[in-house]
Amino acid sequence: METRIFENTPQDLKAAAELIRKGETVVFPTETVYGLGANALDAGAVKKIFTAKGRPSDNPLIVHIADFGQVKQFVAEVPDAAKVLAEKFWPGPLTMIFKKKPCIPTEVSAGLDTVGIRIPDDKTAREFLRECGVPVAAPSANISGRPSPTTFSHVLQDMNGRAAGIIKGQDSEVGVESTVLDLTSDIPTILRPGGVSAEQLREVLGEVLVSSELKNDGVPKAPGMKYKHYSPKGQTYILSGTAEQAAAFVKRRCAVTTVAVLMFDEFRDLMPDCAKLLSLGSKACPEEAAHRLFDCLRECDALEVKEIYAPEIPEDGLWRAVRNRLYKAAAARIINVADAKSVLFVCTGNTCRSAMAEGLFNMSRKNAVSASAGLFASGGGAEPNAILAAAELGADIKNHESTQLTYEMLENSDIILTMTESHKASLPQGFNIKTITEFAGVQGEVNDPYGGDIEVYRSCAAQIKSLIERVKL
Repeated sequence: METRIFENTPQDLKAAAELIRKGETVVFPTETVYGLGANALDAGAVKKIFTAKGRPSDNPLIVHIADFGQVKQFVAEVPDAAKVLAEKFWPGPLTMIFKKKPCIPTEVSAGLDTVGIRIPDDKTAREFLRECGVPVAAPSANISGRPSPTTFSHVLQDMNGRAAGIIKGQDSEVGVESTVLDLTSDIPTILRPGGVSAEQLREVLGEVLVSSELKNDGVPKAPGMKYKHYSPKGQTYILSGTAEQAAAFVKRRCAVTTVAVLMFDEFRDLMPDCAKLLSLGSKACPEEAAHRLFDCLRECDALEVKEIYAPEIPEDGLWRAVRNRLYKAAAARIINVADAKSVLFVCTGNTCRSAMAEGLFNMSRKNAVSASAGLFASGGGAEPNAILAAAELGADIKNHESTQLTYEMLENSDIILTMTESHKASLPQGFNIKTITEFAGVQGEVNDPYGGDIEVYRSCAAQIKSLIERVKL
């Protein structure tokens, strides 16, 4: 698909709006993140959003409008609370969920009888929406699962060739998505924290609840409640402990793999220069952290780091939104650095067994992180069947790069686990080296699946997963 780039001019906004009316998709800027829009009343157009993003169709979309007077066209009832909230927070980073009218297709609401509506505060967004003349359904304009886009360059990375048009706007001011507030429950409930805090909403409404995260077998009422979100390519972890402990842990990991650290400026002098250091701003300023977060996560991809470490985040005010996004990026993997272990898996070429072991271990929720290497690694990625077999068990190793084992990696690992006795015998003495079967307390070895069909890889991956589950650190 050829993507047209539109400038922020009246003529270009009219042309972009014409694409929307013709049933196409257009990316537009907002103060939260860039959105991928389509006519919310056109089911066929809405389906193009899911195709462009690779987004599951059971994840509802937010409908964007230009003026509060339009709300009653699309919802069954506008409660008094909504009118009060609109006066205080619209236009702005607040989405309100109402009972929908039949004119809103099920493709927008994911089959629910509710719909989320918001009026963005970005001037370009509202001018574009007025030109469209129809409500615009829009999730964030990123490939599903990736960090949301807050700059025009982010959008080009993900949506060039996927959307019919992109409006070039300014960087998003808020930097995290809108707060989603459910007004259809007995007590207004925040389904997704965002640019308007729970404390701000309580000042207006009184009692407001904050929803717990939804499990994967549930039905989400709002975007971002179900699937893993905001994920960079590197494994992301939240570090729990003192800044000094975190710095020492990071320094050791730098000797094993490539590392980035998302940090507060107050701790810059503590962090080792061997890591790529990315600033979230001051620990006293959640606005800075919200504005910078997604840009930092995307910068980690550009730096091609394998591990990303981030600080613990408070749970009040705007921090709640930052915490929500960052902990989703990490899949809630929290490492207590006071007693965390570094594990190194070793095989021959680091394209099959040790690569799968690394991926499966890092999703195991143990208080440890792992890397992998080969005795005779020659670069390149993991074997395709290894990628598939690992993915079927929940581990993503498609970005794995075969790495040659070094002495420094051995020195900075607490536990070295080999696939076979011959691998173990090839390594120098003086380190804590065991075969993975020995460490798990069982007999045998993990045989090389290289050259085998997918069933051979599946069997190998299942064996490794079972061994990791038996490992006690």
